[in-house]
This record gives sequence, structure tokens and C-alpha cells, in this order.
Amino acid sequence: MIVREWSVDCHGCEGDLDDAGALEAALRRGSEAAGAVVLGASCTRYQPIGTTVFLPLAESHAMVTTWPEHRYAIVSILLCNDAMHPRTVLQPVLDELRPKEVTVNETEHRVATGEFAAQAAAK
Repeated sequence: MIVREWSVDCHGCEGDLDDAGALEAALRRGSEAAGAVVLGASCTRYQPIGTTVFLPLAESHAMVTTWPEHRYAIVSILLCNDAMHPRTVLQPVLDELRPKEVTVNETEHRVATGEFAAQAAAK
């Protein structure tokens, strides 16, 4: 199994980075569009500004944390279903954040390789 992890840096954001409700809705739309099952939601608001929105998914998680004073946000997406792609989750969030510059850092985690894969296949 391959677990896809995306950590996305969003610079120069022009969207409302302090609107936790809109960010949650965007994460939810993207997650559901990818076929993920949203298990809940958690929003943390920071003082004086900024927010973290976290969605636990049956397939792992999607999260966004913002620094409005720097017009910056990080989006974290982890999916453990090979048929789902983080890009689908990300797009509605980018539409909400409206960043000038986006950097995607992608990691593929191979859950069962080598000896562990052979053991998993034998079960």
C-alpha cells in the first residue's frame, strides 16, 4: 500500500485566512470529492488571528493552518487509499486561500515493503 502525503506551502494568500468555517467547508468539499469519508472536524482559533482546521478521514486526514499576518497557510493531506489523490482534496482549499505561490512537497510512504510485504501477503 502507498500512503500519499502532501504538505503544501501557500504564500501570498488573498483569501480570508481567519474564516475557519469557510476553510472547513473547502476541506470537506475536497475530501468528499476525492471519495474520502469525513469522520469529524476540529477548528482551533488563535489570538489575535489564525486558525487550524483538522478533518479526520477514514482514509487519514486533511488539515490547514493559517498565519493571516503573513498571508501564509500550510495544507497537510494524508491519504491511505491508492485510488484517491491529494490534488482533489487540495483544489477547493486553494480556491478559498487564493495563494500567489504554491509549493507542493509530496512523500509516498510504502507501508508494506520487503520482508514486511511478504509477511502481509502470506496472511
